Amino acid sequence: MISSLIALVGMVFLFLERMLSAVLEMASEGVQLGLTRYDSFTGRMALQNFAEDRQLFKMLQDVQELLPSAESALAVFLFIAIVLLAIALVGLALPRLLVHVLVAIKLLKWESDGTEEEGEETSFREILTKIGEIPLKKLAIPAAVIVVLVGGFAGIRSCQESAKLASVDSAVEDLEQHTLDYIKAQKAYFGRTKTVGGPKALQLPDTSSSDYFEYKVTGARYTAISRVPIENCPAGTKWSVYSEAKGVFTKELALYRQPPKVPACISITPNYKNIGRPEKNKKVEDPKAKDQKTKDSTAKDQKAKEPEKK
Repeated sequence: MISSLIALVGMVFLFLERMLSAVLEMASEGVQLGLTRYDSFTGRMALQNFAEDRQLFKMLQDVQELLPSAESALAVFLFIAIVLLAIALVGLALPRLLVHVLVAIKLLKWESDGTEEEGEETSFREILTKIGEIPLKKLAIPAAVIVVLVGGFAGIRSCQESAKLASVDSAVEDLEQHTLDYIKAQKAYFGRTKTVGGPKALQLPDTSSSDYFEYKVTGARYTAISRVPIENCPAGTKWSVYSEAKGVFTKELALYRQPPKVPACISITPNYKNIGRPEKNKKVEDPKAKDQKTKDSTAKDQKAKEPEKK
């Protein structure tokens, strides 16, 4: 009965941890969406002109500061649930031992019915002695179950984090590849015609989508819109590239790469402004000049080593 009650409390903590985790994820997405909204031009105008928007923005910032503490609370809830379930398993395997331990730590007391033996208290030292006398076979099963339970929870957490990191890497790779394809196609078309091309001229679809983004090519602009939250970067965030032909007599292609201004989105695509840019030209030294320089250096060293002739 006691073990079942402890297991029930452990399952309640586990349920609360799962429920709060879902609520925390929704709150995080809502905060990021709100901050993204107020980072836009219309959002900044609203902050300057409306007190309600300033109050809402302050609330979003306060909630964002509380999110790390909420994540720590989730870890505490999960730890408590694991400990309680482990105690319940030990109690189911060794009920008499659990009762003696609870009596020793004053959580329970013997119910007196007039007999002297049942009213007699057991010291903690005697309980430890009894634990030492228990055969290892009886302790092996609950110990194995506890190890499997703790390892299972740790494994699930690890797999969730690994999957999360893998999805972020896949999303960033998908975004960078589509952006690079557009930039290469625009450069190739401009090199032939000295004009900026649209989707038909570039032989690109005007709209396409992947698991993470929706891509659009309209006129001289390429836009990628996130379909799902990527780490802490909310869904609906935009990355874009604007193409323009500059110059009067000599035409040059100008590409304006525009990542979002949300810090969480900037952190996952820090190199977006450099996609498709040529690497800095490194000076390649002529092999013949290099060999001649080596010979001159060797001759100079030999001359320095020769003794002076008087």
